[in-house]
Amino acid sequence: MKKAKILLLLILVLTVSAAALSGCAAGIGNGRIANESSNTISRKIIKGKTTKSQIRQMFGDPEKTTFNSKGDLMWTYEYQHDHDTVAAYIPVVNWFAKDVKGHKKTLVILFNKKGIVKNYAFSNSANSMSFGM
Repeated sequence: MKKAKILLLLILVLTVSAAALSGCAAGIGNGRIANESSNTISRKIIKGKTTKSQIRQMFGDPEKTTFNSKGDLMWTYEYQHDHDTVAAYIPVVNWFAKDVKGHKKTLVILFNKKGIVKNYAFSNSANSMSFGM
């Protein structure tokens, strides 16, 4: 009977730990570009052909809308995914230091006056942040 209680307690601790750790990765921004790469973007967006409505259908509403100096419309989409490193899960060490690693994807699209893609840029960069001592 005592072994059953210990086993049950162990299962409970492991389940709670797994649930807590799974919440340590976060994706912020437009999830529609989360799985995109330069190759997939180049197959979806064709300069001089793809329209504003097609872009909106593929990626949703932009996070930022601006105009360049020539008056051309620019839409920006961003997605960032971060996760804690191993140090975050080591007792006592995580009180003094924390490292977060991840990546950021940015898609900027420039439209001409007719609402057709004039140009675009896609970037995927790694990022890292450290906190503590």
